[in-house]
Amino acid sequence: MATVTIDGVKVEVPAGTLLVEAAKQVQKDIPVYCYHTKLGPAGLCRICLVEIEGMPKLQIACNTAVTDGMVVNTVGDKASEGRRAVLEILLLNHPLDCPICDKGGECDLQDFSMAYGQGASRLADPKALKPKAVDLGPTIVLDEERCILCLRCVRFDDVITRERSLRTEDRGVRAIIATATGQPYRSKFSGNVTEICPVGALTSKTYRFKARPWDLHRTKTTCLQCSVGCEMNVDTRHNIPLRTMTDPDGKISDGWLCDRGRYNVGFYDDERRLTTPTVRDPGGEQLQIAWDDAISLWATSIRKTIDTHGPGAVGVIGGGRLLNEEAWLLQHIYRGLGVKNIDWRAGRQRQATPGQYGGTLSDLENAQVIVSTRRPLSRTAPIADLRIRKAVQHKGARLFTVGEIPADAAVPETHIASLDRLVDVMPASAQRIAFIWGGVRKSTGDDLERVLNTLTGKTLHVFIPGEQQNSRGAEMLGCIPQDGGLDTRGMLEAARDGKLKSLAIFGANPLAHYPDRALVEAALAKVEFLVVGELFPTATASAATLVLPVCGPFEKTGTTTNIDGERLMVEAALMAPDGVYSDLEILVGFAEALGVEIPEPNAIESAVATALAARASSGLVNASLYRADELAPSLREDEVFSGLGTAAFDAPFATVLTAPLVATAQGAS
Repeated sequence: MATVTIDGVKVEVPAGTLLVEAAKQVQKDIPVYCYHTKLGPAGLCRICLVEIEGMPKLQIACNTAVTDGMVVNTVGDKASEGRRAVLEILLLNHPLDCPICDKGGECDLQDFSMAYGQGASRLADPKALKPKAVDLGPTIVLDEERCILCLRCVRFDDVITRERSLRTEDRGVRAIIATATGQPYRSKFSGNVTEICPVGALTSKTYRFKARPWDLHRTKTTCLQCSVGCEMNVDTRHNIPLRTMTDPDGKISDGWLCDRGRYNVGFYDDERRLTTPTVRDPGGEQLQIAWDDAISLWATSIRKTIDTHGPGAVGVIGGGRLLNEEAWLLQHIYRGLGVKNIDWRAGRQRQATPGQYGGTLSDLENAQVIVSTRRPLSRTAPIADLRIRKAVQHKGARLFTVGEIPADAAVPETHIASLDRLVDVMPASAQRIAFIWGGVRKSTGDDLERVLNTLTGKTLHVFIPGEQQNSRGAEMLGCIPQDGGLDTRGMLEAARDGKLKSLAIFGANPLAHYPDRALVEAALAKVEFLVVGELFPTATASAATLVLPVCGPFEKTGTTTNIDGERLMVEAALMAPDGVYSDLEILVGFAEALGVEIPEPNAIESAVATALAARASSGLVNASLYRADELAPSLREDEVFSGLGTAAFDAPFATVLTAPLVATAQGAS
């Protein structure tokens, strides 16, 4: 430990602590541009000058480690004069765009100029002008003349993503930010560079010139685009989400957002949004219907089906895209009617909970060996993939990929033919081992469990990224077949054969995701009553007898369960369109129409919390979730993200996708 005196206040910090961090311990905020806690020191901008006793010149706080007995003055004439000189250089050619700059109101350069600047330029010559509004890629615009070359963007691209797409080009006053190849800057994490840019040089195309910071209303919530569950802030104006921002201190997101979570927000006011319930007439045309009539029709149909054919003729598919409370209530109502055919699995995944091997994202980041038996997480859980890159590049972890998995070139990895080879190639000293499994093939799960059983004495964790954001929650809350109930395939086969008469699908699009599309088409064409809750006219909704428009994730409040098994808060940031209700509100109305008693909200929350708190003591593979005769579903090439089924209905987001969605708007997710 080292004792340092900062502005007259003594503080004890670990030896080697950077002065800029030590100052935070005594509530002293030293100005910085290039320094970022997750990028480390760079010493480029020099604005963090401080006075250290015994040193003849001012020193930069961002790259100076404290030593025992150090005496530091962060304020005073000498430090202020040094910062004033630095600002004069930074502003020498920087345009005074504050009235029109998107960063106006939250710009560090603006703030520090007010605090330390000299107020007027002494430059006699015209400013050296650089190009404005340079198209850097699908998501980013660069105003080169605003750039102060702090290189936060370049270092993020190097230190955090390891993609190394950005660099500085040219030298001196002509230096600019550019891509290494001259091609557009494409990354699944590109939006983060606009957030960490301390001035208005890098801006997002989707937010540029849309609002000023003081016009926005901020809501903290959880991203529901994949099973990671990143903390995020939603900034809205006039009930329109204009931008999403990270939580810099987010324990789950680690302070970052992927472009999917950041930019897929333009669908809320898409003209294709469903806002009125519709019912299919005998001629096949979808007609609008009042909510009361829609709920009454649904309840009457269920009662009639059960009275005539029994509860075995009714099925429910869904739950993985719902909030915890909605998923719990969905299965609670149907089970109250005697229905056992319930399954959240509308795609390839068969299992979402890892039994006794559950771990946190921190466990993943701190693993010494990471073994992936599935496609790269960058496609389905991008922020979790950043944890792997961090573990490999900065903490010395080894990454092994098993079988025919496409390589992820961001960090070094070693391919092995099968899990049986792992013991031979894995470092013997490795004690913390993390496995990534898709929860799709039981054979892979069995192989993995066999390997786990051989690694006695080591700390083992398995991560199963869900195909839907709340896959794990839906599974733990009972949206799986029990007591002889049919799974999704069983329900589809029964519907195709005329045995399942009524089917409800909530937050799922099996026509787009289920591996056997022909079976889904035959089943939906044959089932007598199909009710679908959706935001958009997806392929599945278009086949429904009754379509119920539902709220999007920013329009409702509740909780969700992420890949860690952690229960996370979801807060409403928007008001839903007139005539659109949350799945929870719809289910409550449905229960009332049926005469089914449901618990009070507090009791539902308690039931959810109790179910999620249950810790599995079993092994990895839950054999009851697999069919003995089931072949492993084949891979779909359009599997890009788990998502919410919104990307295909988000025109602004389509322009920023780094990889095209293959499926059409009717069938895509």
